[in-house]
Amino acid sequence: MNKPPFKYGLIVLDPSQEDEMVDILHFTGYWEEPGKPEVDSLRNELMTNEEFGLTEIAHKLAILRAPDYIVEEYIKIFDNETEN
Repeated sequence: MNKPPFKYGLIVLDPSQEDEMVDILHFTGYWEEPGKPEVDSLRNELMTNEEFGLTEIAHKLAILRAPDYIVEEYIKIFDNETEN
């Protein structure tokens, strides 16, 4: 079995979204458990990097530790993309 590309993650959500299923707007994987510096860095990147398309709303987005089941799903996605 290959070593996973990351073990932890941060997810970005829009807390004003009222749907039953909340969209994950962005996921970032980490090998070490992310803390406040990583959250602050991600928020800054979302606010300044237009490639994410979130600069206008980045100040109001929630950045949370991704639950294990979400990290596992993103590992599957990553593995599928690197296989192709």
